[in-house]
Amino acid sequence: MRKHAILWLISSLTFVAPLCASAEGARAEGARAEGFYAGANLGLGMPNLKTPNGVDKDSQAVAGILAGYKFNPYFAVEGQYTGIGKVTDNVHGSVKADALSLTAVGILPLNDAFDVYGKLGVAATSSKVSGIGAYDDATHMGATYGLGAEYHFDKAISMRVGWDHYRAEVDVNGGGSKSFDSNVTTVGVVYHF
Repeated sequence: MRKHAILWLISSLTFVAPLCASAEGARAEGARAEGFYAGANLGLGMPNLKTPNGVDKDSQAVAGILAGYKFNPYFAVEGQYTGIGKVTDNVHGSVKADALSLTAVGILPLNDAFDVYGKLGVAATSSKVSGIGAYDDATHMGATYGLGAEYHFDKAISMRVGWDHYRAEVDVNGGGSKSFDSNVTTVGVVYHF
């Protein structure tokens, strides 16, 4: 499933490349940070999964990378790979999940240096189970969304604070699956090429 998600992300970005070239030609002089960008972030993932042995800890420091293309001051397309958290039960079993997403980003510039944004797209999540006999590894494809703010130090470097919501799942031994949500709050740095 993860290979399919990575191929899907690459093919989607390949499809967007010709659009990027035409948008690049139409870009106005002096417009802020349009074009390709990439970044990294750190934060906290808060998965909401109840285990048969109770929950000892349901958060984890997470890291992620992102890349995208900003068509104009109001719209971008972005791909991101990030951890979404870890649940540890009372007998030291765990479920750890990560996500690969592709989102449309709507941007509202508030002034010359500060933007707020909203994201909506699709994410492929992968959950790895260790030491919890009732659950097994699983993948899930579903909607993702988020909100955030970005402060531009100059045309190349900006700092971002964001919140993203993901849905993941684990397979239940004996049949079926169990879905759970995860909220991820991050702080990151973005470089605009």
